Amino acid sequence: MYRRILIVVAPAPTTRAAVIEGVALAKSQTAEVFFFSVLPRYVVPVADMPLLGMPSPADFQREATGIAGRHLAAASVVADKAGVRHRHAVGAGADDAECIVDAALKHHCDLIVIASAGRNAVMRLISGSAIPGLITQSPIPILVVRQPTAAVRKKRVAAVPPKPRPVRRKAEAVTRVRRRVAT
Repeated sequence: MYRRILIVVAPAPTTRAAVIEGVALAKSQTAEVFFFSVLPRYVVPVADMPLLGMPSPADFQREATGIAGRHLAAASVVADKAGVRHRHAVGAGADDAECIVDAALKHHCDLIVIASAGRNAVMRLISGSAIPGLITQSPIPILVVRQPTAAVRKKRVAAVPPKPRPVRRKAEAVTRVRRRVAT
């Protein structure tokens, strides 16, 4: 069904859930993965005082590209371990959602996978999440992945069947009961 899946890679801890889910989906569909990272915009704060320690735009771009490269390399390791073909790229634009949609269309992706921190709609708008923009702008289907909470992880661990208990012989059980009664 899917031939190429775009997975949005960001420096957020929730991204790992999207990478794992997207790679697993790609493996089940024998699809190729396209990892994509959007670079942050350089914003100069307006202040009355001169700003000290503010990096130059070139330094900011170099640092942002290095961080994105490290996250893309980590995502590539997950795909390599799963045996999934993959490529990666970095993009920048005025609007993160538009940049992601353009990359997906340019690389002929059938699905976009992105991570969510699980915040409500108001918090996503305030924090600048790309998810609302993707939902409204993308002609390509979107899979929003939430990082599993501690309760969900416990349930997954509890779903593993317990180890079988060794079978006791009837004589051992009777002997133990007699010892308990005698004391």
